[in-house]
Amino acid sequence: MRGWPLEAVETEMRRLKVLRYLADATGYEAAASVLRLHCARIGVPTTPDQVTAAMAWLAEMELVTLRHYEAEPIAKLTTFGRDVAEGIRTLPGVLRPDP
Repeated sequence: MRGWPLEAVETEMRRLKVLRYLADATGYEAAASVLRLHCARIGVPTTPDQVTAAMAWLAEMELVTLRHYEAEPIAKLTTFGRDVAEGIRTLPGVLRPDP
């Protein structure tokens, strides 16, 4: 059986980790810079472009809503996003959380 390319796994993990962080964050929201630092701290290498792309994809899938403060995007978790973060619902493109 062939494994997933490492980049695809990291992308799906990054999206999950962003959702999980938002689920625990005050107000269920965080800025891109905070999300990038969180991913890096937990071992998911993340550039500013990668976190911005993850946030845009999550918004497109209606897992988060986006707004901007000055030039920085800020993501806010939706109810659907919380369900995916907790593993209640699944979505292709987001790694399923461990039980």
